[in-house]
Order: sequence, then structure tokens, then C-alpha cells
Amino acid sequence: MAAIEFLDVSYTVPGGAQILDHVSLVIGEGEVVALVGRSGAGKTTLLRLVNRLLEPDAGRVVVGGRDAREWEPIRLRRSIGYVIQDAGLFPHFTVADNIAVVPRLEGWDDARIRSRVDELLQLTGLPPAVYADRWPGELSGGERQRVGVARALAADPAILLMDEPFGALDPVTRAELQSEFRGVQRRLRKTVILVTHDMREALSLADRVAVMESGEIIACDAPPAMLASGDARVRKLLEAVTVPFSQDS
Repeated sequence: MAAIEFLDVSYTVPGGAQILDHVSLVIGEGEVVALVGRSGAGKTTLLRLVNRLLEPDAGRVVVGGRDAREWEPIRLRRSIGYVIQDAGLFPHFTVADNIAVVPRLEGWDDARIRSRVDELLQLTGLPPAVYADRWPGELSGGERQRVGVARALAADPAILLMDEPFGALDPVTRAELQSEFRGVQRRLRKTVILVTHDMREALSLADRVAVMESGEIIACDAPPAMLASGDARVRKLLEAVTVPFSQDS
């Protein structure tokens, strides 16, 4: 069953350039799809149409079987996890309070919130006794990103949007968090859209990779097929994968 559908979607910056040009893409429940391409290709714009941070000029975006425009925007956003580069944590909230934001807005009781915070900290490799009462400023970049993922998962959303979530991290920490993500996804099976500039990351984490160029999807396939692509534009991105690749790496 489809979790997210982009149906002939276009988007133009008000008074500016066209960013998306008749994009169609169907993402199944529990599927991870990576959007890859150069800066300005339209990746983040496409992502933001899902939770109505942007609205299409033409076409339809369908989320959970309903046109996104039929959803009340706040209700839609609370039902979707959103992870951005550098995590975007509230600096005046503790780690536990950051993770608890959406459950509190949803009216969860304190005991349920504490249990969920502890569960997610354990899931993302941060022992609650050590990290729950820390402040974001006391964390490393990798630890902040782990908290960002935990916060996005707090209300158990079916969909997770990830916009360059590991892009600002050093290579070792990035590889560690990619491994953590694979473990979390194997357990939870969320529907995920991952925006990345890194083709290796896309091939490693996604069930399908969608390559974007000039506001269009020029290729979309599973990693093995993408690696075998003869499209010169896809090959250009693959040139950045300079070491032997496997999906288990």
C-alpha cells in the first residue's frame, strides 16, 4: 500500500524559478527512499510538500491515502517525524524534554512520556540515566543527531522525513549513525524519505534511490540497479563512491 504519493507535482518559488517539474513518485509503507542530486535539484522542496511546509502549484501530494491539502496542517505535521541537519534541538530544554515535545502536545500522561523517552534513548544508543537530563549544549554533534531522531520518533509516526540528517558530521560519526539508522529501521519499519547529497549514503540506507536533476526525477530504482545504470547523469553521481560498495557496509 502507498504511504506517500507525488502525482504530477510542480512547484515554483513565488516570483521566482520553477523548482519541481511534474514529479511523480509512489512510496510504499515501510519503504526507505533516498532523494539524491546536486544542490538546487529540488530534493528538499519535494520533502517539504509532504508535511505541507510548502504547497504544490500543480498536481497532488497524497499522505496516508488523503490529499495533503485535506489534512489540518498541524495535525499532519504532528503525525510525521522530521529530522534535519544539526538536529534543531531546543537549547533551553533537556534531552528528555526535547524528545517529549510532541507527546506532550498530544496530551500523553507523564508516566507514558517518561517510558517513551527512556525507550527511544535506549534505541538510539543513549543510556537514559546518562543523557535524559543533559542539555543540548553538553552533547556532541552525533549525540544531538541521535536525540533528533529520537524526538522525531517520539509519537510513533508512520512517516519519517530526514533532510541531510548526517551531513554535518565527521566521517566516523556519520558511519556510526548510519549503522544506528539501519538497526532502528529494521526494528520499526517506518516509511522514510531521506534527502542526501551522498550517493554512498543513499545506496547504503535506501530501498530505492531517486536521482533528481533540475526539478525532475531522472532515475529511480533499487541500489543494485542504480549501480548498474548506464545513464551518464547517474554515473556522474556514482563516481563519488570511490571505495567498493555493498548494502551491508
